[in-house]
Amino acid sequence: MIMLERAMKSFWLKLKSIGKPQKVKNQKSKKRSGGFFSAVGKYFLIITKSIGIAFITSIFIFSIVLYGTYLSFASEFKSITPNNNITKNVFLDIHGEKFYESFGAAEPAYIKLEKIPKNIIDATLASEDVNFYNHGAIDPKGLLRAAYSNYQTSEGSGIEKIYTLFDESGYSQGGSTITQQLIKNLYLSSERSFNRKLKEIVFAHELERIKTKNEILEMYLNNVYFGEQALGIKNAAKTYYAKDIEDLSLAEISMLVGLPAAPSKLSPVSGDFDAAKERQKYVLSQMYYAGMISIEDAEKAAAEVLYFNPSTVSAFSKYPYFADYVEKIVIEKISQEAYDRGGLVVWTTLDPKIQKIAESEAKEQIKALQYKNVTNAAVIVINNKSGEISAMVGGIDYKKSKVNVVTAKRQPGSSFKPIVYTAGLLNGYTASSLLWDGYVNFGGTPPYIPRNYDGRYRGNVTVRTALQNSLNVPAVEMTKLVGVEKVLSTAESLGINSIDKDRYYGLSIGLGSAELTLIDLATAYSTLANLGERPLLNSIQKINDSNGSIIYSQPHIKKRAIDEKVAFIMTNILSDNDSRRQVFGSRSALYLGERPVAAKTGTTDSFADNWTVGYTPEYTVGVWVGNNNREIMRNVSGVDGAAPIWNKVMTKIHQGSKIENFKKPKGISEAWVSPYTGKPANYKGFPNILEYYLPKTEPKTDQKFDYLDQFKYRR
Repeated sequence: MIMLERAMKSFWLKLKSIGKPQKVKNQKSKKRSGGFFSAVGKYFLIITKSIGIAFITSIFIFSIVLYGTYLSFASEFKSITPNNNITKNVFLDIHGEKFYESFGAAEPAYIKLEKIPKNIIDATLASEDVNFYNHGAIDPKGLLRAAYSNYQTSEGSGIEKIYTLFDESGYSQGGSTITQQLIKNLYLSSERSFNRKLKEIVFAHELERIKTKNEILEMYLNNVYFGEQALGIKNAAKTYYAKDIEDLSLAEISMLVGLPAAPSKLSPVSGDFDAAKERQKYVLSQMYYAGMISIEDAEKAAAEVLYFNPSTVSAFSKYPYFADYVEKIVIEKISQEAYDRGGLVVWTTLDPKIQKIAESEAKEQIKALQYKNVTNAAVIVINNKSGEISAMVGGIDYKKSKVNVVTAKRQPGSSFKPIVYTAGLLNGYTASSLLWDGYVNFGGTPPYIPRNYDGRYRGNVTVRTALQNSLNVPAVEMTKLVGVEKVLSTAESLGINSIDKDRYYGLSIGLGSAELTLIDLATAYSTLANLGERPLLNSIQKINDSNGSIIYSQPHIKKRAIDEKVAFIMTNILSDNDSRRQVFGSRSALYLGERPVAAKTGTTDSFADNWTVGYTPEYTVGVWVGNNNREIMRNVSGVDGAAPIWNKVMTKIHQGSKIENFKKPKGISEAWVSPYTGKPANYKGFPNILEYYLPKTEPKTDQKFDYLDQFKYRR
């Protein structure tokens, strides 16, 4: 007993001595205990303690911020209004009148959970959130499982592979619960950000505090988007199969339930049917693994042939070509997902009065030219001051062809020549520069020997005469003088972006051999009308979401493309009715009486396309006539086919408006010259003309014309 007490006392004394400084036995051991290593140890201890304190402080601050954020978002959730679930997109003209309404319901056709077939509920749970009734607002296991799966399937490498885990758009497998998905659909935008993800989690927790699991599942099935403007399971059944949900087979259900993962892409009607089929098989396999159906049921459903409702198209469209065009622009501005969800009100730039004039004149002209194998026409009208598209006729019969020829690529013929001569003016040539109009072999194999439309040659001609009479040889000569690359760069500056840049173009580009779109060519002419400022072409004014909030507003922007003086000189040439009379006469379809107008026609060699594009200070009108399948018309030129439409549209849309002249910019030079030689005239007045020049480029009085210049490119 005494031995035990002594032992306990000894142990207690040792325990008390721990942490107390020990007496140094001798000087030698004292020296060993000090020195460099002791100092390092002290500093290490200080640093470690500092890091620990900083870490704990950071955790504390982070926790406070996170808690504050949670309280802020939770408070926001209490006052937030659910998104309006109207699924129709509506397009309005400039007067606020509806001309397009997409297919879809005004609001979800709500159905109680107890009336929804069990297979629909099972398929939804199996494919979206199989443990829905067993976890809270978020599913940690599901998130980890999804993160691992997406890490494995990521195409990135290194840190990029980890970074992609934060981008939900690339997920091959989702980790969001049904509650989270409902929150995204009902309360949040389609924005992808860390802040929005935090809101989603907080809102989900708050929703599960006030709603039961059954209520949340019911809300989800009634509000989830299935594509084709169908919101909610009941609308989806009607949209895709024209059936009530109780009449759906397992095959139809498994196809439907798989769609919310990517509604646009997976739509079996307008999307990728093969991808939709794979998604259907995934749903069936998940139902099988969850013990909801047998393997035989799954295989039978996967093999069943599905028949879809053919009426999943636009319910109402007065101007279908323009509506299709606007739809693409809206999607570019706000995303496919936001557009597909619906409920948008798009205020467009379409003027119904001008649109009806353009449609009527196009149809009348094609009717009159049917005997010459002409079947189609396209028209675009641009408001030069605002850059707004006032009218667009993509064809005369949408039912026969949905191809919008305004945006289709065709050869412009001579209507491209103003671009060539603008390049010339930008590179040292003038409106009175002389060009040779005669037989010229420009080389090549076979040799390139252009000829004029009427088969005649006129010798030396000025740029003004060559352009206004649409002479071919001088246009090719100007192309050679400035170079094909400068012609292409000028076209791009003016707004023509549809020419294939990867293709080789020879000198024939000067005669319009490169395919481009009518909308681009009209934009280039509108740039000239705006004294070289290219307008930001637009078809929409603003977009309202389902709650009436403006989510996009179109700015009116003009960008300096070319020198304003060059643009004016080109406009002056194109509006000179007297200089074009050699070929077109003085009262052609390009003449609008007292109203100044700049215009040019174009016809391809084979009569497959003909064009007329022109402008006043107020409007630019572009017209194409031909056949969609590129069949040759019977001797129909731009003057005979497109110009009459252009003339009537121009005349009617300007009726009652004040005559406006093209504005002459400051700093431009003037000189009276001979229209035949381009040299300074001895007197003012007919037949001499007042010509315009960039400063210091006007011809001098002592300028001599070298007769040999006319042979410069003869071979």
